[in-house]
Amino acid sequence: MPASHRNPKLGIAAVLLAVSVGLSGCFDLAQKIAIDRNGAGRYQIAVAAKGLVGEALKEKPVDLEKQDRAVTTTREENGRVTQTSTVTFKSLSDLRLSNEVMSLTVLGHSYFGLGPAHVRFRRTLLVDNARRANADRMGEGEDMGRQVLASMFGDHSYSFSVTVPGSILRIAPVKLGATVIAPSVTGDFYHGHTVTWTMPLDRMLAHKMLSFEVDFSAYGSFADVHSTPESASSL
Repeated sequence: MPASHRNPKLGIAAVLLAVSVGLSGCFDLAQKIAIDRNGAGRYQIAVAAKGLVGEALKEKPVDLEKQDRAVTTTREENGRVTQTSTVTFKSLSDLRLSNEVMSLTVLGHSYFGLGPAHVRFRRTLLVDNARRANADRMGEGEDMGRQVLASMFGDHSYSFSVTVPGSILRIAPVKLGATVIAPSVTGDFYHGHTVTWTMPLDRMLAHKMLSFEVDFSAYGSFADVHSTPESASSL
């Protein structure tokens, strides 16, 4: 299917609300961000489903409209329909996000300032806020909202990936209760490394907050920067 230009609301609350109300659950959700050596990059949200939900996704695209011009595509492969929205940015500060914040922090440079920068990427996801927003907008209390979301998203997955240039120095553990979600790492020094965490969607939604953190070393132009909250009260 041809790509369409959209203005996606990138916050996870909007994704969950739009898909849960429009498609009645039964889907997988993936979010990806790639950071270039100049601090620019791409942010992507993908929703995938099979069967009747996949057909509904083809007929009625998920409405993620808000801001930040993006391109949305829909494709089908072996009965699995995936709708993807991608937005490019010159700086993380260009991204307006609800219930989450992403940041780059320059920790220093090697070789007395002449070597590569040591940079920390951090993403904090306020799952509890997003879940409450869903419950409120669906006309349910918080407890009922959790039950509804758990029944809708059981047996489906959530993944988050970050691609950074240079070398990986450290990956902070991500925990769901007592379970540590082991990340996968792909790529190389020249093309960048991608760190991906994959977890059950319903278990992710049961937590109040999740943090994803990667330290990397790379030559480039980096500065301390963070995404812009959709509203001051959301973070």
